[in-house]
Amino acid sequence: MAPSKTFNLAGLMLSNIIIPSETLRKTWLDRHYPFENPLSIAATQAAYGHGLDWLVELKKYLDGNFEFTKRYLDQNLPETKFEISEATYLAWVNIDPYLAGEENLSLFFANNAGVLLEGGNMFVGNSDGYIRLNLACPRSVLQEGLKRIKEAVLK
Repeated sequence: MAPSKTFNLAGLMLSNIIIPSETLRKTWLDRHYPFENPLSIAATQAAYGHGLDWLVELKKYLDGNFEFTKRYLDQNLPETKFEISEATYLAWVNIDPYLAGEENLSLFFANNAGVLLEGGNMFVGNSDGYIRLNLACPRSVLQEGLKRIKEAVLK
């Protein structure tokens, strides 16, 4: 577990490990050299202790970004395949109906839309035609990115 994704604390490089087995926990402690910095510990404690209201609002905002993306794609690029995810702020969009055969989707969108994104094949082997969008951003940025993607695809 780590507060890095949930609370945007990746730069503090701290995570938690829960080891129920006494034997495994002792082995891990014998091999682990603790070097956590005090700021990371304080930030993690603050996030877990006082971040619930913020997290609830963040989830609502991200849900809104997913719904916005779904509506936008349905209206503007209806041949795409996209389902709202339940466990991440990353959207996987199958853009293949529009760009079948395009070898490097990341490069295509960088050059033709000015949008930096990651093609699905960077993560799994059976994802040709998929792009991965990070929806953890202001809605205005998301809207502009989707508009550019649409314009590049329909060019």
